[in-house]
Amino acid sequence: MTTRTPSFFMSILLIIFITFILGVSILYYQVAPQIPIVIATSVVAFYGYILGHRWKALEGAMVKGISAGLPSILILSIIGIVIGVWAMNGTVPTMAYYGLQFLSPQFFLVSAVILCAIVSVMTGSSWSAISTMGVAFMGVAYGMDISPAMTAGAIVSGAIFGDKISPLSDTTNLASAIAKVDVFEHIRYMLWTTVPALIITLVIFTLIGLDSRFINPNISQIEEMTRTLSEQFPLTAITLISPLAIIVLALKRVPPIPTLMCSLLIAVITGFYTVPEASIGDLMVTAHFGFTAETGVEAIDNLLSLGGLSSMMFGVSIILTALAFGGLIQLIGFHQVIIGGIGSFLKRKGNIILTTVLSCIGVNAIIGELYLSIVLPGQMLEASYKKAGLHPKNLSRTLEDAGTVVHPLIPWGVSGAFIMSTLNIGVEYVLFCFMCFITPIIAIIYGYTRFISVLPHKDIDEPYHELDNNQISL
Repeated sequence: MTTRTPSFFMSILLIIFITFILGVSILYYQVAPQIPIVIATSVVAFYGYILGHRWKALEGAMVKGISAGLPSILILSIIGIVIGVWAMNGTVPTMAYYGLQFLSPQFFLVSAVILCAIVSVMTGSSWSAISTMGVAFMGVAYGMDISPAMTAGAIVSGAIFGDKISPLSDTTNLASAIAKVDVFEHIRYMLWTTVPALIITLVIFTLIGLDSRFINPNISQIEEMTRTLSEQFPLTAITLISPLAIIVLALKRVPPIPTLMCSLLIAVITGFYTVPEASIGDLMVTAHFGFTAETGVEAIDNLLSLGGLSSMMFGVSIILTALAFGGLIQLIGFHQVIIGGIGSFLKRKGNIILTTVLSCIGVNAIIGELYLSIVLPGQMLEASYKKAGLHPKNLSRTLEDAGTVVHPLIPWGVSGAFIMSTLNIGVEYVLFCFMCFITPIIAIIYGYTRFISVLPHKDIDEPYHELDNNQISL
């Protein structure tokens, strides 16, 4: 059976239709992303069958797409177990207690951005920052009666900035490798977009923090929470060894799964010390179903009733459905047809930058896969950069500005599912990820104003840092 290539018109029409289904379902009806993704997958599969793809090929593409996300699913599942044990052994209560004691409500959001950025730079992993510092800041936010969505936006903004300027980051190395640019040159060139975006983000969160309409902490509630935490939970530095282990091992470039398993083992061992009445059965139940706090103080109970393997199944189901959908998109090749159809548009330098940004965002939105949002646009547009005389550093930087940085904004993407599950937040966090919105806008402005964007491309053989498959860390 002969397969046909989709037409440019049908590719555009189908992409618009899919975006409409996802957008209306998630943003207007505010339903979970899974069912809209399943509907979109069914539509694409039916069109693929019309084009001549056999069901076995379509099914194989979905399975191939899912297999690429299995490491992320394992990581997400283990993080759920770790957080449940952290709540039980006193790790989360300890971080929340000291956060309530020392963090200023007015500069809480700014502190979240800066500290998450520091941890992310050190580890090269936004996920490490979100699952350690992020969890702590969310706990403090509930105590200070600060919007969880704003807090999650600040956490993500800081974590994604640190990830992008860290030479330890997998996506930083991937983007530089795709464009054949030295990784440290790539990082220096990225500072022109990420630093202004960070400054603007910090200014916005500072203004929010100083506005009593948004930040008006309930002092009596804070005092009640700190008193309850100190009376009913073990608050000791021993409980912080487990999250510290994640940061240390990430710095040493230990792969994520062994890092998390080591942290889990430490959390379990310290749990027998901090909660001596806990049995092995209690720990196993908590690891699966999460920890349930019963202090009699509603704010504390809401804060500490979290974690567990079962709590991550929502995120896992998003990843499974989104990656299956992405596998179909790759098989049918809509993205290649669309890029091929706009060749005449890619003559102006600013248009090339804009096309790269839109392509990265499009792959993120339609496929929901981080690495493909860098690899596909990078491979398809590399020749356009050379033809226009643009230095490859323009390509590597823009791939990160719109690929990596935008990825957390996609609720049905891998990172979106991770953020919602780990921070126990809904899709509303997206509205406050200012860093993720501002960075691609700055990239487009640079492209059309030619400020720091148009460097002459020469036929030089620049060294670049190859991505080590053993150093993948989200």
